[in-house]
Amino acid sequence: MALKLPRSILIGGIKFRIVIAKIDDYGQMSFDDKEIRISRECLKSDKMLLDTIRHEMLHASLAIAGHSWSKRIEEESIVRSIEHIFFPAIDLLMKKLKL
Repeated sequence: MALKLPRSILIGGIKFRIVIAKIDDYGQMSFDDKEIRISRECLKSDKMLLDTIRHEMLHASLAIAGHSWSKRIEEESIVRSIEHIFFPAIDLLMKKLKL
């Protein structure tokens, strides 16, 4: 692992701890605990680690905005659409702009 994992990150002005944990999923976000848990499995690859942190940050963002408690949305489908459609598009733009 070349990435140095920060101990915490600010999302919408709220500090979330980032911890490595023994969990079944790649990552979990606990709004009540203000914590993002990352599986040890993700430490095998910088890309997997970054993708997982970014995914859990999206869950935190939706929770902060109040969307996580809406009965009308499927949060995971929104997170996955941003993760697999928007992020690749913005990453490509940033690469083309050499940013």
